[in-house]
Amino acid sequence: EEKTSTAADYEEFKRIIEEKGGFVKAMWCGDEACELKIKEETTATSRCIPFEQEQISDTCICCGKPAAKMVYWGKAY
Repeated sequence: EEKTSTAADYEEFKRIIEEKGGFVKAMWCGDEACELKIKEETTATSRCIPFEQEQISDTCICCGKPAAKMVYWGKAY
């Protein structure tokens, strides 16, 4: 749990991935284009969509559209 952070927006997400690492919980709209953009810009990929969802925000961290799921994101090392 100490290696897992929460991001409410894309700038915070990128900062956490770059500076802190570990896993980041963030909302996602479910669009593959957003997942690919996140991967291209941060090298982080989706790792898990938990059955028990948390509502961090109402919008996708990447595009701002309504969020479908909370996802754990992380980099492969």
